[in-house]
Amino acid sequence: MNETYSDLAIWPSVLGSLFYHDPASESIAAAIAWLKAPESASEWPFGQPDAGKALERAREALSNEGIDAVHKAYNRLFIGPYRLPAPPWASVYLDPESVIFGNETLELRDWMRACGVKMTLKVKEPEDQFGLMLMMLAWSVQNDVSDEDIRCLLEKHLLPWAPHFLQLFREGAQDAFYEALADVALATLSDWQGRHDLIPEDRPLSR
Repeated sequence: MNETYSDLAIWPSVLGSLFYHDPASESIAAAIAWLKAPESASEWPFGQPDAGKALERAREALSNEGIDAVHKAYNRLFIGPYRLPAPPWASVYLDPESVIFGNETLELRDWMRACGVKMTLKVKEPEDQFGLMLMMLAWSVQNDVSDEDIRCLLEKHLLPWAPHFLQLFREGAQDAFYEALADVALATLSDWQGRHDLIPEDRPLSR
């Protein structure tokens, strides 16, 4: 494991899975079970107390709405068929043309190739999806990707756009669970930036 970023460990994967997988699927059953546990809010190691309060709201929303309602919100926010209020791909925000599979996707693939990062996806999709990138971060920490390369992933490929995406996502969520999840992510990214002295690249946003 990368010692410099060992505090991240599995946590980016937990958060990433909540932003990537359908909450009703088996792929995310473990993360949903953890979220439902009363102690989940206090166990989250980043961005406290804000992240803990948001996790508690997410747990309450999941209980009040039920998994079917959260599943419908997931489809509206991540799948379609209507326009997504906040597309979760980096290239939508960092590419001048604001498109998926844009230059940023290719640059991230170059980073993955150089670092030996491999992902097996069931469908052809951009690797620069927010949740996927968090899971990629967790994999990198656990598989001894260098400090320099992890810092590059965070400063160049994730932090320049993710807070803006999360703000738009929260505003368009119209769902208590995903609003709370966005707050968890915002508090977490802010924490990572401070504790690891990360300086996001100043990259113009196209959306």
